[in-house]
Amino acid sequence: MKVSVVIPTYNSAEFIKTTLDSVLNQTLPPYEILVLDDGSTDDTISILNAYKSRITLYQQQNRGVAAARNALCALTQGDIIAFLDHDDIWHPNYLEVQCSLLNRYPSAVASFTGHVNFFGYGSYHWADSLSNKSSHIELMNPLSFLEQYNKNTGYFASMSYCCIPKKTLIWIGLEPFCVSVSGADDFYLFNVLPLIGSVVFITMPLAAYRITDAAQSDNRIKSLTLALHSFELLQRRYQEVHDKNLYKLFKMVFASKRRHYAKILMTAGMFAGARMQLLSSLKNTCNPVSVVKSLLLLSLSYLPAQLQPSWLPINRGSIPCEQQSTGVEK
Repeated sequence: MKVSVVIPTYNSAEFIKTTLDSVLNQTLPPYEILVLDDGSTDDTISILNAYKSRITLYQQQNRGVAAARNALCALTQGDIIAFLDHDDIWHPNYLEVQCSLLNRYPSAVASFTGHVNFFGYGSYHWADSLSNKSSHIELMNPLSFLEQYNKNTGYFASMSYCCIPKKTLIWIGLEPFCVSVSGADDFYLFNVLPLIGSVVFITMPLAAYRITDAAQSDNRIKSLTLALHSFELLQRRYQEVHDKNLYKLFKMVFASKRRHYAKILMTAGMFAGARMQLLSSLKNTCNPVSVVKSLLLLSLSYLPAQLQPSWLPINRGSIPCEQQSTGVEK
């Protein structure tokens, strides 16, 4: 199998060198490394030019990460597309393990590895024995992945620990990353995957996900607005699916996402918007448990402030990384 590595980048001068070096140090060298600069205004291009003999560099005016990923996917010639964000880092065995997974499970429409979180702008130093540690492999059917991805998004939240066969992207269409939800385009894509087939996941932590103060302080209202718009765009696709249990689960997940959003809106003092989301969640599903949860939250939202529960924080920084469930771009 030929592997195409794709890296969209924008103003990444502080860390792009470390990211590229982690690709060039793979035990299984990729067939090609495609980097697209999305209109950087810092020194990113001058750094990338130093790698021109080992990468293929493209440039475009700033159009956002979804457009950059779509452009890169269209340019690939490999059988497997390995995505990497411009600030993250791979273990040297990352591509070798990913290819082994997809060879072992040829029906899988995507593969994920475990990851570690690290903070700041420096490099990440892997433990020598990391890749030898025992790990669990799970082939997740569509129902399982749809539920787990939206319940524990942190385990699957980044393109940096995901590989997708080119045939999967062809099935999705010419633009697998939805430009209208750019910034949550990975969230959109991952929720498309259950419509196609099963996903394989290995718990071995082979990607290092960089967290900075700026990323941790991101306002989650914007992130969840994009996530909900993604669900709205996906609803018709799920309505047309033959597996009615999958559509039923999609509606439950959609309702849950609205409740999650409503709790954050309550913290922000956006009471009318929060109640609208809770009312909308009642329309998403007729599951009794889901309906009771939405009605209970709606009732609590009308209590005097001193009697209301502690809702959810607006910023990501107050939440442990693995519990963050927006599933959106950093």
